[in-house]
Amino acid sequence: MASLNRKIGIGTLWNSLELLLSKGSSTIFTIFLATLLTPKDFGLIAIIAVVFKLSHVLVNAGFTQALIRSKELTDGELSTAFWGNLGIAAGVYLVVFLLAGQIATFFDEPVLELMVQILGIGILVNAFRIVQTAILSRRMDFRSQMLATTTGTVVSGLVAIVLAYRGFGVWSLVAQMLTSQIVATGILWFSTGWLPDVSFNGSAFKRLFDFGKYLVIANVLNVAVKNSYALVIAKLFSPEIAGLYYFATKLTNLASQQLTQALQKSSFPALATLQDDNEQLRHKYRQIIQLSMFVMAPIMLMLMALADPVFDLLFDERWEGAVIYTQLLCVVGLLFPVHSLNINVLMVKGRSDLNLKLNLIKKGIQITLLVTSIPFGVLGIVIGQVIGSILSLVPNSYYTAKLINYGFKAQMLDVIKPVASAAVGAGGAWLVLQSGIPWLIISLLAAGFSGLITYLAASTVLGAEGARMVWHKVSGTVSKKLNRKVYGS
Repeated sequence: MASLNRKIGIGTLWNSLELLLSKGSSTIFTIFLATLLTPKDFGLIAIIAVVFKLSHVLVNAGFTQALIRSKELTDGELSTAFWGNLGIAAGVYLVVFLLAGQIATFFDEPVLELMVQILGIGILVNAFRIVQTAILSRRMDFRSQMLATTTGTVVSGLVAIVLAYRGFGVWSLVAQMLTSQIVATGILWFSTGWLPDVSFNGSAFKRLFDFGKYLVIANVLNVAVKNSYALVIAKLFSPEIAGLYYFATKLTNLASQQLTQALQKSSFPALATLQDDNEQLRHKYRQIIQLSMFVMAPIMLMLMALADPVFDLLFDERWEGAVIYTQLLCVVGLLFPVHSLNINVLMVKGRSDLNLKLNLIKKGIQITLLVTSIPFGVLGIVIGQVIGSILSLVPNSYYTAKLINYGFKAQMLDVIKPVASAAVGAGGAWLVLQSGIPWLIISLLAAGFSGLITYLAASTVLGAEGARMVWHKVSGTVSKKLNRKVYGS
């Protein structure tokens, strides 16, 4: 168990470093690009991003998770997965290429046709990295993945800024997306040192696909419904407003989804070894949720409290409309770790069929809320999204309760302390903003610092388990270093 904790800890360290470098630089690039581009540019990207997220789900076919959780894996099976992914990618790209004109016509934006056709190359590029990612994850080699992702982010961000500065508009965002995939994929290939054989095993493909088929359908539903908000806003209102909404989701996702996925990616291969030990799985998942919420709750609630002055400091008046969307979507980001880690339990247990059933229920709730909220405008749509995220907590935890006896009530008890502590911290930050400090940047820094101190104090008073785990880890590390210095061992 100590070895497993070490693997998860090292994996989380590298994934957290990836988050800091890759997503931190991505945030900086996004801020720079927002000063050079318009909300409509981001709105056009929001439209076609849906197409390519769906395409990548289809191309992956659930093979990444299937390969990672396989107890034994041969080169023949890896080659089968590689050629299978590449064949699927070619078919998907052909369909996307042929539908590009219809997509442009539907949204009455002619430029979308060429954008879709060029960005479609990324579908093929993505197929080349699926097996490599699975190989590195099985090795628990998250350092190489961090290097690939970070390098791709930095190179593509620099390319986008240069193009945006030179007046290429939305094409700078297209170049950013494509360059990031190409650079990262190249580094992943170099890191694995693996090359596919010219072979294809039909029975191995069927085994992988049998696990992945339910996951593909569930992920298609998930991507389609999650991104339907931007599509509905772009179609019924305008690409400009869709750009404001997309920008708000991009900011909140940088924190919520990326941090959760870093923890998920590092823990999944290790926890897959415990798939037959329900007691240990429950114990580990409780720790993961407690720790992830300890980190996520203050980030999301502080962003909600400070969003208005942050936008005033970083962006011009064109982006003012994104403030309220950002604040509301912080609630969705706050709950994302709980949603995501419940799904992770199903993947570790190999129950992609239950994941599909669960997604059908959740998407039914979300689509109903989306349709009924349209008459209330964009703000009503975003509020409906928040309500859908809250309501989905109940079905999301149902199968986790059945599989490892970790249900809704137990999860909420683990979540409530860090959320309450973060609410106190965010309240403290907001009060500092109202104190009338004359310089905006000084006011924000003071608010952030006071909010953090208040949060840590509240976490200690309330006994948040995540705070205890962090303190135990830090104090243990410091104690070991002191002992080495004193006793030389």
